[in-house]
Amino acid sequence: NALKEKTEVKGFINILKKEKMKIIPLMGGWAVSSGKIKKKDFKIIINKFLLSIKKIEKFDGLLLALHGSCAAEGCDSVDSYLIEKIRNIIGNKIPIMISLDLHANITRSMQKNTNAIVGYKTCPHTDIYETGKKTAELMISRLKNKIKPKIILQKLPMITQAENHLTDRGVFKKLIQKTRQYEKIPNILSVSIFAMQPWLDVKEAGWAITIVSNNNSLKAKKLTKILAEEVWSKRFKFLLKLPTPSKALKLGMKIKGGPITLGEGADATMGGSTGDGLWILKSILKNKLDKEKCAIVVVDKQAVKKAMELGLNKTIRLKIGGSLNRKYNQPIKIVGKIINISNGTFRYKGKVYTGRVVNMGNAVVIKINNINLLVAEKSMPTTDPEMYRSQGIEPCKMKFVVVKSPLGLWTEYGPISKAVISVDTPGSCRADLTKLPFKKIPKKFFPFNLK
Repeated sequence: NALKEKTEVKGFINILKKEKMKIIPLMGGWAVSSGKIKKKDFKIIINKFLLSIKKIEKFDGLLLALHGSCAAEGCDSVDSYLIEKIRNIIGNKIPIMISLDLHANITRSMQKNTNAIVGYKTCPHTDIYETGKKTAELMISRLKNKIKPKIILQKLPMITQAENHLTDRGVFKKLIQKTRQYEKIPNILSVSIFAMQPWLDVKEAGWAITIVSNNNSLKAKKLTKILAEEVWSKRFKFLLKLPTPSKALKLGMKIKGGPITLGEGADATMGGSTGDGLWILKSILKNKLDKEKCAIVVVDKQAVKKAMELGLNKTIRLKIGGSLNRKYNQPIKIVGKIINISNGTFRYKGKVYTGRVVNMGNAVVIKINNINLLVAEKSMPTTDPEMYRSQGIEPCKMKFVVVKSPLGLWTEYGPISKAVISVDTPGSCRADLTKLPFKKIPKKFFPFNLK
């Protein structure tokens, strides 16, 4: 499967094969974002990984493709914990190099226990494979004694809403361009900016700059400080006020044709939210726009069960939505016709996670006038149009398409949409971070303190 998907691991493998290195696979896993991992499951995962390390008699280097913002009950950084435990087993002589998501939360433990940290440079993340290749290339250079990598880390007391983390425009584009310029400087091996996953409530939070140098810590420290100061000076440019669902719909109706893609970032399934919010559907019905062709997705296991019991082409009346997170989402009453039932499996065909198979559990499509409501048993990434297409819904034929994402929707939906509008709704991944109940992040952090 690793070679079928264009991911970091495929990047690792291709570089190692090119260098005729022996590859020893360890363990792999992938999941849709959610809340903290349960303590019991956390222990099982860590112990399995560590056991796979202990079984290997001899190896020269370790490459890890991690996300970087994984948390569990009693553990703010699963990634850091895993790396530290591995380091305790293998000692300090064997290099560990990691590739990370641009939204990773970088800790001092990561810096201490790895030999190189390489982050994505794109958001949405279209350079996953290239990041894997680069990490493996650094490992090859280290094993051939061509480099002596040192990591410099600078944390910043800020978190920022995700909607302005796009790297192909605006302030973030300029900052990423600066990292590329720095990497042209002799002995600067990798420069990464990490705009930490902003809904992660942890003590060691904040944006981070990492520079991997070839045994030149003095130069790296100077460049890290300059880049960190520039990021901090631009912090207000990441603030963005979003329209309500009603205002977003009115804006969309002023635009001829479609699709108008509505980004429901507050309920972002790949940000850790539950995907059971129907605030935009509620607004469509309230504004009497249900005659417009629409595609909407929601996670509601019980609704799927009831629809499957009734069967295809039957009329269904039920309360739907708010099945997982009543703190932010409420159920609404609907009446519609069941027009599709499936096992909910589809394959990514876009530029991100290309080739990956996604299973959202059993899925049904309920037709409410001209609204196509896709209801799934399990949370899923919603950013590839194949999610809708696999269920008989063509996004290009819609007036409005709802995608539960603040960022990832741009790669595939940007080119096919007349407009993309990010919408402000309640949810665990809300854009207005000041409205979320953070407990661990200090109040002196931006944007809670605007000084």
